[in-house]
Amino acid sequence: MTMRSSSLRRFLFAALTLCLLALAGCVAPAGPTTGTVVVGVTSELRVGPDVERLRVVMRAGGEVLSDVVLTQRSGQLFFPKEFSFGELAGGTAVDVLLEAFGAGDGARPRLTRAASTTVIGGRALLLRVRLEAECVVAPGGETCPASQTCVAGGCSTPDVDPLRLEPYDRSWAAEATTSEPDVCKPAGAGDPIVIVGEGQADYFPLDDLDEVQVEAGPQGGYHIFVAIRLKNLRRSGSITTVSGAVAELDYTIDPLRTIFTFDQDEGGFCKLSGLRFRLDGERRIEELLGKVVDVEVTVTDSDGDVGTGTRKVTLSETIL
Repeated sequence: MTMRSSSLRRFLFAALTLCLLALAGCVAPAGPTTGTVVVGVTSELRVGPDVERLRVVMRAGGEVLSDVVLTQRSGQLFFPKEFSFGELAGGTAVDVLLEAFGAGDGARPRLTRAASTTVIGGRALLLRVRLEAECVVAPGGETCPASQTCVAGGCSTPDVDPLRLEPYDRSWAAEATTSEPDVCKPAGAGDPIVIVGEGQADYFPLDDLDEVQVEAGPQGGYHIFVAIRLKNLRRSGSITTVSGAVAELDYTIDPLRTIFTFDQDEGGFCKLSGLRFRLDGERRIEELLGKVVDVEVTVTDSDGDVGTGTRKVTLSETIL
């Protein structure tokens, strides 16, 4: 009786072991439980003339992970720019808030952009966020409700389905600077063209020797407003240089160098106005009134292409 009981116990133990082994073979191995999201930020607004500082708030699961301000002066503010959430558990909700400030904006940003999604375990996802000129809010202007964000000039949900996001690849930033269409420099663009005109708020054409109005500056000095039309040069990041000389007086005017985003114009052209070109310096303004100035405007874009336009203008006899 004892031997039969012992054999039965051994049999039952062996059977149980086989069942457990079989069960283990039917269970799939556990997959990765963490993943990450990288926020890739591009911008139609230019660092310097449009944006001087950018506040970036990143949250995961409702908790603030970081709240930083990037400034032009520190050299940390540039586009494209990426921000990584690091490894987080699959299913974690993440969101980013971007607030762009220009010079003199005070505590209210000129543009606010939010975006959110969800981490997928075992995947690194790229969440693209673009700061668009259409979403800039004028002082006192209305903003989107708290539950929405501005995209392409309208208010919409900030949430993006993670299944629609592309895998993260570090080459995204280089591709972003070359793949986006440029209304001022389309594919197959010809030689650069720059046409010099005048205007503070818009471009107005000039012929050689036309009179331009001399104005007193708000902080001293005297200037004229130069404007340009151009094509086949990049809309953003191009350096615009205005120089001039008064041949009669053998006087060279100090050049003006700026980086502004161009506005789209008719006929495939873009334009830029309000270039405040100061005239006096080594010469008193009284010596310059009524004289002819050779104005030259050079635009150099990020591809290294250069366009130049010239115009002879006659300075007014009076000061506005």
